[in-house]
Amino acid sequence: MLEVKNASISLGGRTLFEGLSFTVAGGQMACLRGASGSGKTSLLRALLGFMPLDAGSISIDGELLTPSSAEEFRKHISYIPQELLLPSEWVGEMVRLPFGLKANRGCAFSKDRLMAEWGRLELPPELFGKKVAELSGGERQRVALSVSGLLGKPILVVDEPTSALDAASSALVLGYLRRMASSGCAVVAASHDAAFAEGCDILVEIGLG
Repeated sequence: MLEVKNASISLGGRTLFEGLSFTVAGGQMACLRGASGSGKTSLLRALLGFMPLDAGSISIDGELLTPSSAEEFRKHISYIPQELLLPSEWVGEMVRLPFGLKANRGCAFSKDRLMAEWGRLELPPELFGKKVAELSGGERQRVALSVSGLLGKPILVVDEPTSALDAASSALVLGYLRRMASSGCAVVAASHDAAFAEGCDILVEIGLG
C-alpha cells in the first residue's frame, strides 16, 4: 500500500500544493488530476524519491520514504515518464534496458513473455526489430507499459499514459492498467484524460483550493 500524508511541494519559490493525502492499495488505480504546473509530475518524482517533500510523508506498507531508503523503495516501483528519453537505437535494446538496472536485479527478461504483453496491447511483433525512432509516440508508450507489465512490480507510477493515443488506444491502455491492478498492482497515474480518470478507482485533485 502506498500512502501520502499531508504532502507539500514548492518549486522555484512557489507552493505547488500542500496538505495532500491519499492512499492507494494493491488492486487500485489512482488518477492525479490538476492543471498544467499544479505539481502532478513533481509528486510522481517525489514518490520515487527523486524530489523531496517540503512537508508530509510518503510510505509503502508503513515504511517511510527517506533519502536513505529511496533506493530500496525504487525496487518496488515501475516508472514510466511522459517523455521517454532512452539511450537505445533499437526497440530490442530499449525493452532490455530496464532489466540491467540495479533496482530490477532479480527480474529476468523474456522475449516470449514480452510478446504476450504486446498481444494484450495490440503491438505487432515486428516492432521488436525496428529502430526506436521509427515508433510513434503512442507505440513507445505502449512498449514502455509492456515492460512494466513484464517487471511485475507492486507499484506502477506513470505520467500521462494516454497523452499520445487516440480514443481506441487509450481504452486499450486503460484496460491493460486495470488488468495490472487486478493482479495486485497499485497504479498511480497523472492524467488530463477525463475518460481515463473515470476508469480509475481514486481521483486525487491537485492544486485546487
